[in-house]
Amino acid sequence: MIFSTKHLRGRWPGSSFLRCAQHIFLHRAFWNKSQQISFGNLNFRFRRILMGQNTKQKREIKKPSLAQSVIVLLSLVFFVSIGYGVFKLELQVMLLCTAAFTAFMAMYLGMDWQTIEGAISQRIVKVMPAVYIMFTVGALISTFIYSGTIPMLIYYGLQIISPQFLIPCSFFICAILATATGTGWGSAGTAGVALIGIAMGLEIPLAPVAAAIVAGSTFGDKLSPLSDTTIMAALSAGTDLYAHVRSMLWTTIPAAIVTVIAYTVYGLRFGGDFVMPENVSSMLSTLDQIYDWNILLLIPFVIILMGSLMKKPTLPVMYISIAVAVVLGMIFQGFSLNSGLTAFVSGFKITMVPGMDAATTNENVLTLIQRGGLTSMSNIILTIFCAYSFAGIAEEAGFMEKIIDSLIGKVKTRGATVTAAVCTAIVLTIIGVSGYISLIMTGELFRKPYLKQRMDLCNLSRTCEDGGTMICSIVPFSTSGLFYAGALGVPVLSYLPWHFMAFICPVLAIIYGFTGIGIKMISQEEADAKLKELGFHVE
Repeated sequence: MIFSTKHLRGRWPGSSFLRCAQHIFLHRAFWNKSQQISFGNLNFRFRRILMGQNTKQKREIKKPSLAQSVIVLLSLVFFVSIGYGVFKLELQVMLLCTAAFTAFMAMYLGMDWQTIEGAISQRIVKVMPAVYIMFTVGALISTFIYSGTIPMLIYYGLQIISPQFLIPCSFFICAILATATGTGWGSAGTAGVALIGIAMGLEIPLAPVAAAIVAGSTFGDKLSPLSDTTIMAALSAGTDLYAHVRSMLWTTIPAAIVTVIAYTVYGLRFGGDFVMPENVSSMLSTLDQIYDWNILLLIPFVIILMGSLMKKPTLPVMYISIAVAVVLGMIFQGFSLNSGLTAFVSGFKITMVPGMDAATTNENVLTLIQRGGLTSMSNIILTIFCAYSFAGIAEEAGFMEKIIDSLIGKVKTRGATVTAAVCTAIVLTIIGVSGYISLIMTGELFRKPYLKQRMDLCNLSRTCEDGGTMICSIVPFSTSGLFYAGALGVPVLSYLPWHFMAFICPVLAIIYGFTGIGIKMISQEEADAKLKELGFHVE
């Protein structure tokens, strides 16, 4: 079919109608390429479009050099370490600045904005399942407080104390609380502060007690499926959440056993009568006033544990436990359904308890129970989006692959690969100030090397936490180090020699890498399939 409007152009009013008709015919032609349509001198151009050829020559995308890739990595160090660590600027803004600089470098290499935008979008889409889990974790924490599950663990945990076993008890109490709540900071900021007060009253050295509190809090934060660091490590490595938790048992449990034995032996030298400090007694009295205790309040926590052991889907298990927690809060605490739904969204508030007011309530209790909700996870989710904007651009442009090839291109063994990952996680934790940067970047950098060694990615997620989450708590200028030192009143360098877990976990990870102990291997076919799924080239 031949039709030309060249001779009509600009000569009569109906020409605009014919130009519209051109677009209609063109649209149909995409679905029926057998038709030949000619619009004068545009025929050749449209024919190329129909054949899948672009009329504009795309600029050739160059591969980045090592120097350019290092510059991109240094931009991350600069914006995060200096901007966030020194000048206390918002972490999310610093990550976006890094992403913007990386985008500029990618465009310098010839990448167009559409490709950059697509890389960011693809990476964000991949993290959405983890984002759903994080939102749910926030709701789970608040409903567990609403039901009385978390407060009951603290209430009875603080009463199981004797002077000889104060240090190991500090570890266990904080570990249980952090595992149940998914927050090491919350554990140290509530039960940890109370335990420090007990240690001061009994004249027990504060450094080992603080170390036990930090170690227990980190233990729970590392193993809890509710923890943001646990979810983020599994996400960045590309593995299942519960597979990640089970894998961490290989390094975390032996390290915890050695640590508790050391604390117990050291603590036996302390004796005397135990007197509960006044601030702890006040905290327990307030909790007793707010909640009615019942063994059935542990059901939501048991549901989470059973779901993990039975390898059930994460989100359904969490929502079942949330529903049970709300029902228990209505039955045993007498709270309204509206309060339960409000806690689900925006967190539990002391005003939900009849007759209670924030101005007259124990401050430690407020710190403990006024938390959680869907909205409580907004900050960490924003951090993930901003960090993965940078990671998406860096990977699409080839900066990450260049750094990997340069750093571990000559690494040919499983043990050397694990060692390189542990060292990278530690270095990124130190220079990145926040453990989040280490978790994200280590997982992104080492997925391909681990799969090339036929190691399941749950091994990588474990390494991320062994060198990231554990080490972050002993870096004096890191976010965790600053928090623990401020909350407990004990400098990081004082409790550092007593934080045995922080040193044992990375060492065990390296030993396992060389010996094969605790390393889950996969077949070559599974490794190749996973590489293709993640978008890597399979040789």
